[in-house]
Amino acid sequence: MLNETQIINQLKAHFPHYIGDDAAVIPSSGNQSYIVSKDLLIEDVHFRTAYFSAAQLAHKALQVNLSDIAAMGGKAQFVLCGIAIPVEQGQYAQDFLEALAIACKNAGVVLIGGDTTRSTGKLFISISVIGSSITENIKYRSTAKMGDVVCVAGNLGYAHLGLIACEQTLPDLSNYKNALLCPEAKIDEGLWLAEKSCVHSMMDISDGLYIDLKRLCASSQSAAHIELNDLQPPAAFKKICEHLHLDSIKIMLTGGEDYGLLCTVDNTHYATLAQAFKHKFGYSLQNIGTIVAGRGIYFTENAVPKQLELIPFSHFGEKL
Repeated sequence: MLNETQIINQLKAHFPHYIGDDAAVIPSSGNQSYIVSKDLLIEDVHFRTAYFSAAQLAHKALQVNLSDIAAMGGKAQFVLCGIAIPVEQGQYAQDFLEALAIACKNAGVVLIGGDTTRSTGKLFISISVIGSSITENIKYRSTAKMGDVVCVAGNLGYAHLGLIACEQTLPDLSNYKNALLCPEAKIDEGLWLAEKSCVHSMMDISDGLYIDLKRLCASSQSAAHIELNDLQPPAAFKKICEHLHLDSIKIMLTGGEDYGLLCTVDNTHYATLAQAFKHKFGYSLQNIGTIVAGRGIYFTENAVPKQLELIPFSHFGEKL
């Protein structure tokens, strides 16, 4: 069976300096570097036209790529779009492209081209974003340090509840549906955190906190310890999970497509950084754990080791 990690590692063996983070870093002139990202959105894998309007899909297609640039501490500048269009979805695709152009203008980026072709099956969308950053500000997955505080900026599990609500056509739950349909990349937060030398590593949370934190730890040759009592779901979120017979903690750990930021911070600077973050952005930079020696993720509850059976998202259905 195909395995995303194996594919990445196979290619990384040939180009180790460019592959393995949310985006590729390409040296430019002086103290600047380019940051380049690409994502695919495939109908009935990443979205359904039954509940994604063309405008919502255009917004999401752009934002998931802007999130990759933000996770590296960069500012997006240019966008390329490739699209394969089924004949029967011509109008939907035209509406998507018009909405994408408007979304790019609203985000302050320039759509500079791409490619189009006919699809004999589903709608395929490929977005590439080119950004830039001061080289010394760029954040990687591989630079977490022992004792770092593991932090999250943004909600966890909201988009997954939105996915359940859309798939099951549940009424209300608009806040969670919107998290799935119209995510907002943490662009300003990423730029701000990138300027702080006490932030040692960073990535975005696209496939779920559990699997993305495992990836960060693997890149940094370390492990993470999470005390589950510190991972407290908001009351409304927990109530909805209970109503749907879901474990709110597991949803927070494995739910994907929230596009928050995951970073590790020097433990002696976390309190000051978190205070400044809340003052600037109006919400908390959550402390959810600590970088420790070892491999993988260790959970405790009331300081007692706890095993969790988690089924994280995987691109090819493989066990992770």
